[in-house]
Amino acid sequence: QPVVAAGDLIAFPLLGLRPVLQHQQILSLALGACLVALAAATVLALGSSDRVAHQLNTTGQSLMQSQRLAKSVAQALIGSAQAFPDVAESAEVLSSSVRGLRSGDNKMRLDALGGDYEDELGKIAPLVERAQKNASHVIAQQKTLTGVSTAVRQINRQSRELLDLTQEVATQKLEQGLPAVETSAAGRLAMLTQRIGKSANEFLTPQGVSDTSIAQLDMDVNAFHRILQGLLHGSADLGLGAAKNPQTVSALEKLAKVFDETRAQVVFILSHRSSVAAARNAQDVILADSEALRRGLEDLQRRLAAQ
Repeated sequence: QPVVAAGDLIAFPLLGLRPVLQHQQILSLALGACLVALAAATVLALGSSDRVAHQLNTTGQSLMQSQRLAKSVAQALIGSAQAFPDVAESAEVLSSSVRGLRSGDNKMRLDALGGDYEDELGKIAPLVERAQKNASHVIAQQKTLTGVSTAVRQINRQSRELLDLTQEVATQKLEQGLPAVETSAAGRLAMLTQRIGKSANEFLTPQGVSDTSIAQLDMDVNAFHRILQGLLHGSADLGLGAAKNPQTVSALEKLAKVFDETRAQVVFILSHRSSVAAARNAQDVILADSEALRRGLEDLQRRLAAQ
């Protein structure tokens, strides 16, 4: 409590005996200093909160893009044209975000996390670098992958027509009472139309194609061509005579025309199998790293959220 002294003087604890006006000035200055300190503390607190929130948001963005990349690269491998821009964008955003978290980025208004987070970032960064590298490999094969996808779709469309035509030839052979070897050859063509389509479709499966299935596709196409030519022009090796019935000749010539288109698509697929294999290997690395990358980013996200 202030103590009133003689005259205009008044005593305050800590301030001593002073005139009233002087006490007011001192207390006003003290109050102002307290308000400035409070404002500074508020600004620092808000700045720190905003900085951590931005880092947390960037970590969340990285997590989302890591999963988007894994999904998009799988679509790119089956030749989906719209997937390639997604692969490129996800890889770039993921890389720049993690790089910004580690070193800071003025354009992103992102502060580096600092040495306290080096353990987490040391696990994440190599995975991100590898993901970007392999995403680039997949993007580089865009023309080939979309071309193979188009070829497979074309083979699928032609497969039904090839089957119908081979069955028509087999029926005609049977009706004409020709040797069983010719009817059997026509039936084998029908089987090959389906096996060729199945083998071609394996190029678009997540498991990819094996050397065995590639060899089988090549053998089946060559076998189809050999039998078809034997039925049309005759083949001593296959025990087949040349077709003489005009209706059968017409059906075989139509079959040969459709098969030439299918064969061209198969040749295109087989000639690019190494490029498809390289792209698939890149995809496998991205998918294999995806789970570890997800866990690392989630751990980092939880730690930042705790702040």
